Amino acid sequence: MYFRKHLQTLSEMKKILFSALAICAAMTACDKKADEPTPITDSAVVQNYALIVSESYQDAIKGVTNLKTQIDAFVKNPTAAGLEACKKAWIDSRPAYLQTEAYRFYGGPIDDSNEYEGLINSWPLDESTIDYVQGDANAGLINDPVQFPTISKQVLQDDNGKGGETDVKVGYHAIEFLLWGQDFYADSPGKRPYTDYVTGTGGTAKNQARRAQYLQVVTDLLIEDLTAVAVQWVPNKGTYWTDFTKKGNESKAILNMFTGMGKLSKGELSGERMAVALASQDQEDEHSCFSDNTTNDIIYDDLGVYNVYIGRYVKSDGTVIDGPGLDDLVKAKDVKANSDQIALFEASILASKAIPAPFDQAIIKSKDKVQAAIKAIRAQADQLPVVAKAIGISLVVPETNK
Repeated sequence: MYFRKHLQTLSEMKKILFSALAICAAMTACDKKADEPTPITDSAVVQNYALIVSESYQDAIKGVTNLKTQIDAFVKNPTAAGLEACKKAWIDSRPAYLQTEAYRFYGGPIDDSNEYEGLINSWPLDESTIDYVQGDANAGLINDPVQFPTISKQVLQDDNGKGGETDVKVGYHAIEFLLWGQDFYADSPGKRPYTDYVTGTGGTAKNQARRAQYLQVVTDLLIEDLTAVAVQWVPNKGTYWTDFTKKGNESKAILNMFTGMGKLSKGELSGERMAVALASQDQEDEHSCFSDNTTNDIIYDDLGVYNVYIGRYVKSDGTVIDGPGLDDLVKAKDVKANSDQIALFEASILASKAIPAPFDQAIIKSKDKVQAAIKAIRAQADQLPVVAKAIGISLVVPETNK
């Protein structure tokens, strides 16, 4: 329903924010017609983008805060219904964050020296570093009270990544694993029983209380890391907001916007998250491999790129931010290039939506649909240098996001 409504209005909806009419105080003194719109400036586009970034990170925080509420209630009284509520909250939290991934790859707060992106959304993860896995009931930090007598934020932060890049102990996908468990099924996601969190009679696995503690701590950490990024984008206050929107920095900011769109589209999304999995046909290369949410990951990542181009974002509460976008700047210089870019965006979203869930089966049974989506997303990336050139921006979209 969301996408149907979104796609029906995107290409036809006029910009309603920041585009004031040129009103004359006296008609005889006017050089322009009274109903002629004021030309959209680079500064207005940058300001609108920064507002969208700020609002979408706030949405991501709200989603994970709701997830934490469900998790706290569940670990206090573990039930099958409670675990399902946590799973739903995790899935509901993802769209807002996924749409922020278009703000990566240009050295912003999500990718600075603190490496928050790796703490927030790193994948793939070696689940055996966290908890039991098939064939090893004693695997993971949870089942090692000797080496890790306490489970705290500091412990998880310090041990994260020690065993290599797949030694991921924090972020969305660590939470995902703790809720769903490993996925060995063609027709469903993982089937972790709620009894893995039940202490005493009826409990399964072991160290149930430590598992519950880990789940709560890692969710708290996710909220903190998202907040650390979001505060830098607070309008008129955040450190990065101030630099990004500074007068005279417009060309650099617009190049960054294009860079995020291009690298997410071509290097990360169509490349690492889709083409690699399609080539290997290995579930371990799937982005959200425990929950089978990967098709939604693809759709919302792609939508996030489109959001940046047209300067539009639908908040989680339904509020629409619709201001000056890159499309307005391009359209003023090259109508055809802009129309071609928008058509490619809409085609890629439709192709992404056509991939049947779950993705781990689509890469085996529906390879043509996955390949079609990869091709469509790459096509939109390849058009970006064309529209960037129309407004005087030199852009190269590499095959990887490095």
